[in-house]
Amino acid sequence: MMKRVSWWIALAGPFLVSLIEFPAAFGQQQADWSTQAASLRGKNGQHFTFVCPGGGTTGASVWGTNLYTDDSSICSAAVHKGLITAQRGGTVTIEIRAGASAYTGSSRNGVTSRDYGAWHGSYVFVSGSDTGTGAITVDWNAQADKWRGRNGEKLLLTCPGGGALSSRLWGTDTYTDDSSICTAAVHAGLINAGQGGTVKIEILPGAAAYQGSTRNGVTSREYGSFSGSFRFLGDGGGGQPLAQAADWSTQADRWRGQNSSRFTLSCPAGGTISSRLWGTGTYTDDSSICTAAVHAGLITVGEGGSVTIEIRPGASSYQGSSRNGVTSRDYGSWTGSFVFVRRQLSGIR
Repeated sequence: MMKRVSWWIALAGPFLVSLIEFPAAFGQQQADWSTQAASLRGKNGQHFTFVCPGGGTTGASVWGTNLYTDDSSICSAAVHKGLITAQRGGTVTIEIRAGASAYTGSSRNGVTSRDYGAWHGSYVFVSGSDTGTGAITVDWNAQADKWRGRNGEKLLLTCPGGGALSSRLWGTDTYTDDSSICTAAVHAGLINAGQGGTVKIEILPGAAAYQGSTRNGVTSREYGSFSGSFRFLGDGGGGQPLAQAADWSTQADRWRGQNSSRFTLSCPAGGTISSRLWGTGTYTDDSSICTAAVHAGLITVGEGGSVTIEIRPGASSYQGSSRNGVTSRDYGSWTGSFVFVRRQLSGIR
């Protein structure tokens, strides 16, 4: 944030007095784990950025939740807020606020803050990231309910490799906020348990119902009304959909009946278009998946690429068409179908 510093310059004799405004940027301040914001009291609305060193300890006192007393440890409060970790440290920006009549304590991210009554000054966080990717490292039991109510907030999270899938998983695409985030990321096709990865989530309000499904070897369960949700945004800059190796004769009928399940497949470059292709948009499940992906304009024969399909029930009819140099055929009633749900080209932007 830029602070505007005003300077008065008086000109001699009867000349005017001019007001010139110079922008002065606040730089980053090096903090330690006992640094407080009390010295900034009264500078309400102004932003200050602090660098918390890695290898810190969170023993310093913290009062409040989201809104903290200005004599709370800034770095410890940043861990409490979920912006950084004590191990990695990171950079955070706070905004100075007026004192409040009360502060509510809570336990978050391994840090317990305390209640307090009226106090003279406060601060809130407006941004923060660790010193690596900007991601918060979580374990495979981590849930999003610690951020419940912060709807629209987006968080970059890293799931470590060698994780264990959790049974705590409800929903499809939109998940209950007490679901395992990392397990949900595997279900969504963004990472795998062996390698882990980085994903971005968005905090959402609760939903009236959550639909279960089986995807990427993980089964989520149905649930009714719940008080908080989250969803994934893209691949978070680290996790990539896991692709099963396919060839140009691979079909989807092996997954017939697993409706709504999604599978990501990698079609090798230099393939051969198959004559087994029926439908447009929705294809029979005994169609060549890679050939259908070329027909749909998602990949090319020469370069191949990864595509994600969703299993659908059979349809009463399928319409053929000619697209992207590939001709599909009409067909009548059939027992299983698939559609493409994620567009990913290999080597094409």
